[in-house]
Amino acid sequence: MSEGVFIKIPSMLKEEVDLYVESGYFENRSELIREAMREFLEKHVKEKPEIAIGLYRKGRISLGRAAEISGMGYENMKGLLLERGIPIRRGPQTAEELSLEYEAAKDI
Repeated sequence: MSEGVFIKIPSMLKEEVDLYVESGYFENRSELIREAMREFLEKHVKEKPEIAIGLYRKGRISLGRAAEISGMGYENMKGLLLERGIPIRRGPQTAEELSLEYEAAKDI
């Protein structure tokens, strides 16, 4: 089940979005916004490793999650982190991390 996301867009942008919908190019605003997000994420795929590294460095994600986000294998991500001088953490460092890892594992 997917969660809904609600955004507020400036009126000028809303008018432009509505032109695409009214012309029939998109069925509705949501379809246009989904397509725009897909294209944005595809365009910025090369930045995923940097995003993963930043989150890992801050301790917000595990090495496995960093590898998943980056689209790299576990060992490749580990190598990249070591190349950058980022120490590899072993296992959860806090009770909160352990809980998050447990919840993530349940979803698999």
